[in-house]
Amino acid sequence: MQQTRIRNGKGGHTPGSVADAKRGSDAMTLKGPMPVADVAPSSNHVGRLILAPRDAEVCPDRDRLVRILSEAGFIAERIPDRDWAYLVGPEFSALLAFVGCAVAIESDPQTGGPFCHVVVPPASVNPRWCHGRNTRAPRCPGCRARLSDWPLRVEQFEESASMPGADRQETAVDCPTCGEARPIRSWDWKRQGGFARLLIQVEEIFPGEAVPTEGFLRLLERATGCAWRYFYVQD
Repeated sequence: MQQTRIRNGKGGHTPGSVADAKRGSDAMTLKGPMPVADVAPSSNHVGRLILAPRDAEVCPDRDRLVRILSEAGFIAERIPDRDWAYLVGPEFSALLAFVGCAVAIESDPQTGGPFCHVVVPPASVNPRWCHGRNTRAPRCPGCRARLSDWPLRVEQFEESASMPGADRQETAVDCPTCGEARPIRSWDWKRQGGFARLLIQVEEIFPGEAVPTEGFLRLLERATGCAWRYFYVQD
């Protein structure tokens, strides 16, 4: 049986409080990862789990999203010295499915070391590219061919996204194999990166260490009116 322990004493399981969300288990710039909402990663940052709307252009209301996460018990109180950061809530370990038999999550900021917490940064006007050292070439959703020149394509996307209003143009990328054209954000980045305007960042989660439960994803979809996905980024 899987056991997940939250070491700050605030992550205990409260049966029945978000029962539906517990059922089942099952996602930056070219010169560096997207800033993590002014929460500086430590030198031994293991990674982060990112949840975002499946459609990169969709942007639910951030304040409403924070209320949803708080009511569901996914987050607790704000962390005073960190912008847009929250301690994990009492239902955190029920809304994420952790890999392993006895997972221990450090979530106490008083230890002075890296600790697991949640960040919900302000929404951006345009989709942002979230990537890290674990990001690899995306695949064409149609023929599954890899895009070998993806760094150049992303750079072009970012240059376009930085243009004001009417001057902003998103160029479609032609697949070198099948020829189908689609925006770079629509390519399949697997669980190794992606684009989004609004994010839920779970810090100090190694890629694949935890996944949102199907119930949690359904809860987000019902509350925001859009489907959600998840992926991982390592600085």
